[in-house]
Amino acid sequence: MKKEILRINSLNYTYAGNRKLENISMCILEGESVGFLGLTYSGKDLLVRLLCGEAEADIRGLNIYVDGARMSDQEELARYVYRIAASNYKIDDWTVAEYIGLVDSGWFQMLWNRRRLEEETDAYFKELGIPFDVARKLKELTELEKRIADMVKARRHGARIVIVEDEFEGMRPESIGEFARIMKRLARESMAVIVNSHSDMVLSMLSDKYIIMKKGRIVKKCRTDYIQGSRHLEKFLLGGTIKSKKQDMDSYALEQSEEKKTVYRVRGLELKDGRKGDFNFSRGEVVTFLVLDGREKERLFLVLSGRQPGRDIYCNIDSREYASGDFSGFVRGKVVSVMHMGSKEEVFTHMSAGQNLLLPSLGKISSVEYIASSGRISKMLKHNMDSDAMMPDMEAGDLEINDLISITLERWYIYNPKVLVLFEPFAQCDVYGVSIVKSYIKKFANRGTAVIILKSREEYVEDISDKIISLD
Repeated sequence: MKKEILRINSLNYTYAGNRKLENISMCILEGESVGFLGLTYSGKDLLVRLLCGEAEADIRGLNIYVDGARMSDQEELARYVYRIAASNYKIDDWTVAEYIGLVDSGWFQMLWNRRRLEEETDAYFKELGIPFDVARKLKELTELEKRIADMVKARRHGARIVIVEDEFEGMRPESIGEFARIMKRLARESMAVIVNSHSDMVLSMLSDKYIIMKKGRIVKKCRTDYIQGSRHLEKFLLGGTIKSKKQDMDSYALEQSEEKKTVYRVRGLELKDGRKGDFNFSRGEVVTFLVLDGREKERLFLVLSGRQPGRDIYCNIDSREYASGDFSGFVRGKVVSVMHMGSKEEVFTHMSAGQNLLLPSLGKISSVEYIASSGRISKMLKHNMDSDAMMPDMEAGDLEINDLISITLERWYIYNPKVLVLFEPFAQCDVYGVSIVKSYIKKFANRGTAVIILKSREEYVEDISDKIISLD
């Protein structure tokens, strides 16, 4: 009989006045991998923060149990929890042995005897049946190897609950599947796993069961095979109003334009393997570049959007040549880009939604167009924002992620760019946010904008891309 690892009974918790958890009850057994599903601010992220000790809450009355023992404070709870996230590998000069060794109380002394540290860590990997060169540095590992090392570290640390908050960028589906196999084997007799990812693919591949949340409540607990496609899932995730808006956005179709006029040419774009590529982007065309290497993906985005110069690269926008890296020239040529979709970095947080939407208009389009555009702001706010209390004069910094996505994309839609470059546009999207981004990409393309997308995987772009180009 499987042992109970985590139990929560009738948990009620309010954070910052408007985010809350109501009557949360669940039980996760050893070896189980449970995916948390829900829209942004459904409560799943707040529950994860609570379990990780980041909510600054007094948990004595919250009925959270690990291994049958009631947790008295967040520090005690945090000792049993280990989080796997891409941010874990930012300090990449550690060897695997040193990274694993950080969990030992005598790690500092052991660093002076690296041979002993490596021998002990190597023996632990062999005991687990995982061949691994523990002398390699994190920066030398593949994305899959980094996650395996983290899973081993969690087990060595004595974690009872592993929380996977990772989009697994830079990993192909088969590598994610391999991690899922190793993760479940390591967790089988000692840990429970919670998966909290924005990626539908990651959730389905890593999870055995789902806990679906909505407005701070659990609305469904089920095995993953119970959910029969996205429409079935939306039944639990979406309210009537949002469901209707999402259906409208999903039904918006890409028009097949006969005009294939090239609006943007890039010559001599240096690729990772040393090759140089020439690319043409046409009016109304959606082109997706698949790049697994995160640094290479970011470099290509910066070059294609004119933010960073590239060596011996020639860019032509509507028959006019611009120097690579001439950002002001690219803006004059109406090339715009979004790097942090859904982030406050893409908006002026102390200005209202309406003011943010009008910013690109100032000095960049005619007064007639300016006035015509402004009449659509209130309509956009009413139609796209999913916050019932949304007001046009609310500061953008107070908005939710899906609202920020809407403002960012509508702002550039009003600007009517010739080229739009997007970096991982679905990275922070829930199921509703995915529909918002897709519908805007279609709107841009139908208006004649050439849309360029930089991503790691084909997820979410298969049905909206005219071309998908793998650069690996």
